[in-house]
Amino acid sequence: MWTTLWRIFLWGVLVLLTLPAVKGFYFRAGMRWQFILLYAFVAAYAFTPVCRRLALALNVLDRPGWRKMHERPTPLFGGVAVFAAFLLSLVLNGVFLPGMWCLTLAGALIFVVGLWDDVRSLSPLTRLLVQVAAALFVILFGGIQIKLVTGVAWACLINVPLTVLWLVGLTNAMNFFDGIDGLAAGMSVIIAVFLGVIAFKSEQPALGWMAVALAGACLGFLPFNFIPGQSARLFLGDAGSTFLGFTLAGVAVFGEWSVTSHFVSLTAPVLIFGVLIFDMLYITLSRIKNRKVGRIFEPLATASQDHLHHRLMFMGFARKEAAFAIFTMSVCLGVSALIIMDGRPLDAVLGLFQAVLLFTVIVALMFKGRRREGVSGGGNGGNGGSPSSASREEESSAVGRWRKSLKARR
Repeated sequence: MWTTLWRIFLWGVLVLLTLPAVKGFYFRAGMRWQFILLYAFVAAYAFTPVCRRLALALNVLDRPGWRKMHERPTPLFGGVAVFAAFLLSLVLNGVFLPGMWCLTLAGALIFVVGLWDDVRSLSPLTRLLVQVAAALFVILFGGIQIKLVTGVAWACLINVPLTVLWLVGLTNAMNFFDGIDGLAAGMSVIIAVFLGVIAFKSEQPALGWMAVALAGACLGFLPFNFIPGQSARLFLGDAGSTFLGFTLAGVAVFGEWSVTSHFVSLTAPVLIFGVLIFDMLYITLSRIKNRKVGRIFEPLATASQDHLHHRLMFMGFARKEAAFAIFTMSVCLGVSALIIMDGRPLDAVLGLFQAVLLFTVIVALMFKGRRREGVSGGGNGGNGGSPSSASREEESSAVGRWRKSLKARR
């Protein structure tokens, strides 16, 4: 009964916020971002149980396996609730810069392909090609690209490939981080909050509203995905994690993050996304070095357990403890980005040096986790590829030891 009344109340609040008079009140009071945050939160919170029931009815479940940390089949439509809440909050806000339209459309394409992958499964190459196409669409039609080189005719030869690498790389990095309860959604909240704060401080309110919408949608989803003492009730799925990674990466490219220095403007997003960038680079290079993959794109198709959150868990961290540790690292780097945004290039260099020191600690943790685990393999995000049976048996044994130790601690 109480659950039913709570759901009726939530939907009532959602309808109330949609009314023009209520929306106008918030806008006239100068609380536009508060309205977007509240609407996205309430919408995601209301939509998520519906998406969970839909996933159960359609049997769209993430089933336990040798490379996965959960122990029971879990619905996968959490990303649908996040995407719907984000899109509706932006539509109600009604402010779209030309590049924002392109970024939103490309994000929708990433979402649809990810949803199809959740339901039917697609090859890693197909997903990669779609992600590259979405990145090129944003670059060509939205004018969104990293401006590393400026003032020369051949600048696009550097900037365009770098932008594609940034967008596609972070899309998959976020997907790989969707390996334990609450990690991808929590990281998305942290990244969106820092992007939003810097956007408002640098007088880019439209980008700030977009970041706030992402943060609110993820916050509304988290109570079902990050539950103290319980396993997640549903997951983002590839649809949600890839959409969040691509859209956040696009917002970072879209914005100008410093008015004092071009170098600082480039450095701030690197710090905010620092943990994701480091994990992706480290794992890719590690797999190539250890001959787990032969080409640079193969990490997308290689399944194993060598990401940062896996390492922490094999060291004895519980799932939520590992997530909080990673959240703390990300917040530290985000604070560094805030500190340097109005500073000189030297301040950016010092911020990067601080990040290097933090990453040195992370490397030490990952090496220690690898020794504890006894393997050195791929990620949790890819659906394709099949490691050797020996590697699979080793990692299954490692997962088994981790689960036994976790039960003993309980």
